[in-house]
Amino acid sequence: MASKNKNALAAKGYQSVHCLKIPLHENSAVLPNAAVAEVIAFSEPAAVDDAPEWFLGYMTWRDLKVPMISLEAASGDALMSKSGPRIAVLNTLNSNPRVPYIAILLQGVPSLAQLQPDSVEWNEDKSSENNSSVAGYIVMGGEAAMIPDIDDLERRVGSLHV
Repeated sequence: MASKNKNALAAKGYQSVHCLKIPLHENSAVLPNAAVAEVIAFSEPAAVDDAPEWFLGYMTWRDLKVPMISLEAASGDALMSKSGPRIAVLNTLNSNPRVPYIAILLQGVPSLAQLQPDSVEWNEDKSSENNSSVAGYIVMGGEAAMIPDIDDLERRVGSLHV
């Protein structure tokens, strides 16, 4: 898996991918710029009874009801906080009218990053973990980051009966 991932950018002909490095509580996530619709100030989501820990509730964004999640908790880590300074609203990838966007809680201000095939190392130790909400783990510029699986997050939110 690691050798396949290591050459994934180059195999698709990408010289670089423009991304946002998203600060989480104890680590970071990296998302392509196109996956992020907007980064906004935190607003309290409307809580939902009997929801899984990773599902924080619904927020209103552009007159839409958007599900908000904790990416850490969805990826198997402990829920560290139910608030933060920012929220990233993500575009989902499958044109699902029920879940066109997902909001994730941030713990700081995102920064721009460029992933280049020769500057990204796949973290083989972490990538061997079986976590369906994480597409992979990388090291870029000496810092570890996760790559969320937006398809899986969309599927998980869509399957909730809340």
